Amino acid sequence: MDFKKLGRQVGELRKQAEEKLGDRAEPENIKRDGKELRGILSGDGSLAEKAREAKEKLSDPERPSGPGASGGGDNTGGQRPG
Repeated sequence: MDFKKLGRQVGELRKQAEEKLGDRAEPENIKRDGKELRGILSGDGSLAEKAREAKEKLSDPERPSGPGASGGGDNTGGQRPG
């Protein structure tokens, strides 16, 4: 296995991800987005509705980013109260 080549490929992939994700490339932001997606996907509704909701929430340009930013939502993790 050529570890130098593998290292270059990983570096290129990381650079591409940072270009596409911008400020959201930070690990904490990715974790927060993942938790929000998990909540959306575990909720009620059709797959199309869930996809639409995820797109609306995660592609919002006004969405706060950074370590202290909250992703909004109801913080129930997709669970129904009660």
